[in-house]
Amino acid sequence: MAILTGSGERIRVTVPTRYYAHSSDGRRFSLTAAADFFANAGFDGVDLSLDELEPDGDDIFRSILYSFGNRAAARGLTIPMCHLPFFMPDPDDGAAMARFAREITAGLRMAAMLKIPDAVIHPIVRHESRRCRVLWLSENMRFLMPIREMAGKLGVNLCIENMTGKPYATHPSEAVYGSTAEDVLELSERLDAMVCWDFGHANLTGLCQSAELEKLRGRVRCVHIHDNDGVKDTHRIPFDTVDRTPLGGSIDWEDAAEGLRLCEFLSTSNRCLNLELKSSDLPSDLSVRNVHASRALFAAEKISNLL
Repeated sequence: MAILTGSGERIRVTVPTRYYAHSSDGRRFSLTAAADFFANAGFDGVDLSLDELEPDGDDIFRSILYSFGNRAAARGLTIPMCHLPFFMPDPDDGAAMARFAREITAGLRMAAMLKIPDAVIHPIVRHESRRCRVLWLSENMRFLMPIREMAGKLGVNLCIENMTGKPYATHPSEAVYGSTAEDVLELSERLDAMVCWDFGHANLTGLCQSAELEKLRGRVRCVHIHDNDGVKDTHRIPFDTVDRTPLGGSIDWEDAAEGLRLCEFLSTSNRCLNLELKSSDLPSDLSVRNVHASRALFAAEKISNLL
């Protein structure tokens, strides 16, 4: 059941399927087991992780996902979004990038099959030393436009995710295009796509998140909620004192909530707080994972109270 925001609106809490994919002791979990875990833990829905897709094995993968979709529905879980494959090869390797594009388009077909409305994609990211801003944009348009056109034909919203890196203005030698609101806004406008705002990635830029999100008014379709120390992308639970170690979190969630108001995120029809958390360092012990999930849901409730 969705939780209430501070303004009295309901918002769902979701979590990626990779949150219950494998453990630190080497155990792997099926998508069916993941659906049961998420439902039992109290999540409202899931973000389907398609990063292990085999583009030449559509039939087998389609069968697995069809069974997962049925199990999720039976357990009362929605699937409001998916994450397309993102382990990008060297952009200069033409054959590898062609295969990567096939993986992404296969993922879009799976999203359409399960009637998933939103699909998140990473842009091609290059450091300034390898590409200037204009060339980066041109390269992304060539790669992403066919994907955007296919998504449109399938009825899936493509959402461009902001990336980790430093902005040009403050760190020209470390700059990564795609890490600021201006970058993803320009790309989303040219592609007629939406934006997925990743709070953990944004925290690594050192920029004010509310100011960044205000520039994306009406464009943010989905969000990734997780925390880090501003140095490493650790995907930790927000507010969690257990995780406030050198790998813990430093995001100002009051400012983050203000940013969500400024970009009019709550006006989005498919809105949810998607907790993109790391759990691969947890053991397979179910009691440990249940505690972690409870802390994650508590964090989501605290953020919703700020909205």
